Amino acid sequence: MTPREFKKMKLKKLQEQKFKPHQKISNTFIQSAIHKNSTGALKTIFYLASVLEKDNINLENDLNTLKIDLRLMLKYTGLTAKEIRTNFKTMQETSISFINEVEKEELMINLLPYIDFKWGKNLVELKIFSKIAILIIDVKKSYTFVDTSILMKLKNKHSLRLLPILNLISTDDENRSKSENYELDDLNDLFGTSYKKLQDIDRFILAAVKEELDQTSKLSFKYEINFDNFGKGRPKSTNITIEVFQK
Repeated sequence: MTPREFKKMKLKKLQEQKFKPHQKISNTFIQSAIHKNSTGALKTIFYLASVLEKDNINLENDLNTLKIDLRLMLKYTGLTAKEIRTNFKTMQETSISFINEVEKEELMINLLPYIDFKWGKNLVELKIFSKIAILIIDVKKSYTFVDTSILMKLKNKHSLRLLPILNLISTDDENRSKSENYELDDLNDLFGTSYKKLQDIDRFILAAVKEELDQTSKLSFKYEINFDNFGKGRPKSTNITIEVFQK
């Protein structure tokens, strides 16, 4: 499944839920954490999702309190204290709107309305609304098939975006070749870029991602740019074939 096909599937599901209360979300921070933000932002949200699941918070409550051991978070994510503070502050400055089309209401909720850093105790206390907690947990579900220890070692944000796709290809029983073809639009959608040529994707993204995965992950890939050789003139690049393999 290409990134473009995945987006179409998510859009279809959203349209099917159109008339359910509080289903339409107008702010896309949760998605942008994966597709646009830095690796640090994604690691922060992923770790927060893990804590939410581990603590088994009562999602029936409107507002929940979380206590996070900063030493454990620093060790697990590989982030600095400054990066963690910045990521939490970004979340506090972001709100999400839930639109109830039936009742014609719009509910605006801050991602993290309360953050208390207790640096002397290596502790941060957060308060989070249940509606936001559910969305954050859903982000983690998109990565449940990825080895989290590998995820936290990655430094390149593009590696974080491509690794789940590689896992999907490698576990697709129907795809015996373990490869997929991706057009320029698909890859720009995946990496949040706007390159004009597949050669730029090769040069600025795939080469670096492959180098990092070769060093950190048991799963890697090889790729090849395909060209249209019909007609006269210089061949035009059409897509990139990505083939996954276990090292």
